[in-house]
Amino acid sequence: MEGMVKQLCILLAFVSAAAWTVTADSDKQLNDEEVLDKWLGMWRYHLVSESAAWSPIPGKLSGTSSTEWILDGRFQQTSSKDDGTETREIRRYDATNNKYHKWTFNSYGSDSFWIGGWDEESSTMTWQYVDFGPGITGEIVDHFSSPGKYKTRLVMKDPKGNMLLDVRIEHVRTRKEVN
Repeated sequence: MEGMVKQLCILLAFVSAAAWTVTADSDKQLNDEEVLDKWLGMWRYHLVSESAAWSPIPGKLSGTSSTEWILDGRFQQTSSKDDGTETREIRRYDATNNKYHKWTFNSYGSDSFWIGGWDEESSTMTWQYVDFGPGITGEIVDHFSSPGKYKTRLVMKDPKGNMLLDVRIEHVRTRKEVN
């Protein structure tokens, strides 16, 4: 009987330690997913594109976007519209790899996939383009200067380092909630 009580105590200690570990991991995942909350709401943005291979004539445009959680809060969707182009972004946190994923699609038929890392100290998400062939590199940097403002820099280059796209965007939240 005494041996059984001892085994039960050891088992209970093991189960408690395992539960504590799972809870700690779940809390970390929740905190990592909360990073994506920074994008929630309705936004107005102003975009400036510099001269580059994919946009030889510099330009400016403005638009609106809305970001909300979808699919039981497992993914986040941003819908944006500007002068004739509609874009969708889907984001999620990948707890297995401790990275963020972003897929983009637009009404021209373009799509892309990005893997991101969050830097809490600088309030910056840096996304790296995942190339599926031609050797293109890309980086998106989203820097949050305050809860309702962030700036984006998007740069894409060909395999020789030539600039394909150079874009700067300023975002200002107009509403925290989406209809």
